[in-house]
Amino acid sequence: MSTTNLKANPGKNTVLVSVDDLQVGAICRTPIEDEVGRLLLGTGTRITPEVIEGLRERGIQDLAIKADEAENLRSGNKGGGGKPKPKPVRPKERHHTNGQDHTKWRKGVPLKDALVNRHHEPIDVSRRKVLKGHVQLARTRFEEIRLALTEQKMQTVEALSDLSGAFASAMVDDHDQTVGDVVAADTEMSLTDRSVKLGVLGMAIGTELGLDGPSVLEIGMAGLLHDIGLYTMDAALSVPGRPPLSQEETWEYRKHPVVSANSLREVSDIPHSVLLAIEQVHEQFNGTGYPFGLEGNRIHQYARILNVCDTYLRLTIGTSFRKALVPHDALGFILHQARYGIFDPKVIHAFLRTKSLFPLGSRVELANGKWADVIRRPIEGYACPVLQSSDGERVDLLETPNEVVAPACDPQRNQGRLSIEAMQRIRWNPADELFFEEA
Repeated sequence: MSTTNLKANPGKNTVLVSVDDLQVGAICRTPIEDEVGRLLLGTGTRITPEVIEGLRERGIQDLAIKADEAENLRSGNKGGGGKPKPKPVRPKERHHTNGQDHTKWRKGVPLKDALVNRHHEPIDVSRRKVLKGHVQLARTRFEEIRLALTEQKMQTVEALSDLSGAFASAMVDDHDQTVGDVVAADTEMSLTDRSVKLGVLGMAIGTELGLDGPSVLEIGMAGLLHDIGLYTMDAALSVPGRPPLSQEETWEYRKHPVVSANSLREVSDIPHSVLLAIEQVHEQFNGTGYPFGLEGNRIHQYARILNVCDTYLRLTIGTSFRKALVPHDALGFILHQARYGIFDPKVIHAFLRTKSLFPLGSRVELANGKWADVIRRPIEGYACPVLQSSDGERVDLLETPNEVVAPACDPQRNQGRLSIEAMQRIRWNPADELFFEEA
């Protein structure tokens, strides 16, 4: 049985199926819950190696499944008297090549098909601890890279490749919590933290666009490395939310995509597509970006994805001269600016489906005066996500659409609002900083 409290609880019409005996490729036709009613596998979930590993990570060894569904989900090995199937090595113990286990990240297979449906589940505290551990590991890895660049001893980025894979695995296991927890605004944000947020949000959008596992991992690597050249430049340029730059400083700053790409060209395990994306992250779809003024599909798809993510993160970071925008207003501002053609429309639609109008990880005010956090995307559309109130109650806006009064500003995160009139009035090139009057 399970080694945690999430034990399978067989009833009259159910049978126990070992996690080891689940058939990869099978699809759940009915929801599977634990003994306390917590959803383990949702309807429509495809059984993949990462789904199986996710169950093991949570200490689950057996599932109580309806008899007819058990035949659908169980492999040819019925768990009889033969030798038990050996458990695979956990991801952290595997040796990856370029962060990719090709049995897990299959080329040509949309990663979106592997996402576990956890729409009806609350936030998992243990998963939150794992994600915080990934972010902390990223800080350590970036410090190692900074030293390697300084000493001109940069030879491999395998550690960051594996980190990208770790975040992708977390996203497969629970997309919404991974995006909500990692991308949520912080009171302070280092260059490393911002790069992690960019990589994870970029991977989520790539997944929504239907890209396969290897491509999603490359987006993550590009996001993690996109500002690496700033480590070799003036330290003042690498501070997220820095004050406006002088004209001379601006010219210097706009070199950093080329500096970043050039510093990595001799590293053999970085794909050419990642180098292109790093060099083009700040190019705009209408040709107004930098460093080369590329436009349209001349810009690599990874860069078009990361450019939208970069804009969102810039808007949700406070600076010395303005507050951070609440995520809802940052997204609204991006949608208004998209009218001028500065973003790839396909990426904008995928971004909206990924975050929803009330973005994952953001906070809203309820009609009863309480506040709630956005924890799940809507099943359909953009406007009705799932919330968790301050007293722990689950609120599905699809069932109670009038519950939300407004996005809530978190004073600890130095957040402010932007009026609709200001959104319509301001023309902004994401290559520059934004000035606005608060609502």
